[in-house]
Amino acid sequence: MNPRASLLRLGRAVLATGLVVPVLALGQFNLPQPSTALPGSLRAPPPEVRPGPPPAAALPAPPRLPAPGDTTLPGVDPRQCGPTPYSALCAQGRWTLFSTIDVTLTAPDFRARYTLEVAQNNEVHATYRETSRGKTRSGEIVLVGLDGVAFRTRETFPADAPVIDVMLSMPIMTAQLAALLLDQGVIGPPSDVTAPRTIKAGNGTQYIRTAAPNAALLYGPPWRMTGTARPGAAADAVAFALKLDYRPVDSHGTPRAGRTDTLSLDGAMSFAARRATLPDDFALGEFTLLRDEKKMDKQPTLGAARRALTP
Repeated sequence: MNPRASLLRLGRAVLATGLVVPVLALGQFNLPQPSTALPGSLRAPPPEVRPGPPPAAALPAPPRLPAPGDTTLPGVDPRQCGPTPYSALCAQGRWTLFSTIDVTLTAPDFRARYTLEVAQNNEVHATYRETSRGKTRSGEIVLVGLDGVAFRTRETFPADAPVIDVMLSMPIMTAQLAALLLDQGVIGPPSDVTAPRTIKAGNGTQYIRTAAPNAALLYGPPWRMTGTARPGAAADAVAFALKLDYRPVDSHGTPRAGRTDTLSLDGAMSFAARRATLPDDFALGEFTLLRDEKKMDKQPTLGAARRALTP
């Protein structure tokens, strides 16, 4: 299955059911981050002597941009989200059902802004802008119809770069992180946020896991979130300001004793009805259009791109 099909499946389960600090981008900027290696050993101890989390397959070390590298999960990952004290916590359910999100992530020497708009037909419009130590990467991407991708950026990608993974992993996983922390802190659906409130959450045994189709990140325990949630400026929106203290993990997924990293998430999610489709007159004149990673002729608008992609 091509990468876009995998992303759309993820979109239904997370974007549309909600959503990467992407491995590639974080490697470029050296943002304090969880490792992409999943915790545990490839060899599982007997159940009666299991001291901690279940075993999990390790991810390859992330390369730096512009080379996309291979961040595909090697085989089945047995470390799934679940109810046990050592299962990873993952975003799911009510807080992932947003129609739009606009979130700023701040960490030492790093600042990024991500936006996502999700349509009912699984079309997605996303933007990103990341700055660290004088370096900036930014771009805009639209998933068009069933098998099209339109994007623009000043970055130069290798000819075989997986554009979706490079451009969408960060927005997806950052949105997942915000959704999970709000769910943990509000302890109720978005509709419960009818007035400003202070929220908090924490866990001493469970990792936070965010994932895109070909990337995953872990935030090690113990972790603690404090912040606020309040009604947003738009109807059916929730604004938030969250601070997450977590323990980074090493290349084997083991939390680094005595070290705590911190990041902040500020923004808003809208839970209004999703558009059936993105507007036909959305301008694509400066975008590169792809079908299954193969370049097509440029199209002036999203409506024209849909027609060009029709078999």
